[in-house]
Amino acid sequence: MSQVDQGPQPVAPGTLMQKPIPPRMVEPYLAGRRSVISGFVYRLIDSTSDSPRELHRVFDLGYHGSDFTPDMTEIYMLRWRAVSTEAYQVPYSADRGGDWSLEPPFTGTGFSSAREGSVAEYFTDPMPLPVGAEIHRIGTNGTSFIARYDGQVWLRPAEGSGLCATG
Repeated sequence: MSQVDQGPQPVAPGTLMQKPIPPRMVEPYLAGRRSVISGFVYRLIDSTSDSPRELHRVFDLGYHGSDFTPDMTEIYMLRWRAVSTEAYQVPYSADRGGDWSLEPPFTGTGFSSAREGSVAEYFTDPMPLPVGAEIHRIGTNGTSFIARYDGQVWLRPAEGSGLCATG
């Protein structure tokens, strides 16, 4: 039985999760004008991609109306540890027993459409940013830690700080 036939594994408490966010959304998060996570999210362990082009492909970021393009020089990732499993729904289409109906590249299988490196997809309704959430910049020249949420504000590290907890 294939991975797609079995469907994604449930998200366990403590699982490292991530959500791509476009560069225009970083400042509203850091300034406290955006304090929720919602939409399609992914387990960190499912993707080893480390370039904006690969992340665009693996996470199906080419959907209609997307802020993401395959030639972006950077993509930001919001990362956090899952607190409960109820927040993470697997988006199945009607032919798989669900009620999701979206335009391609949505597959309805619970996995992205990438031919190689397909990842499990989950969806979350708006939920508050959990304490310890982090923002990372994934660029064509490497990855960098941007900030960590302490429950009230985003803390930006001093040079060489060990503030990053999610990798």
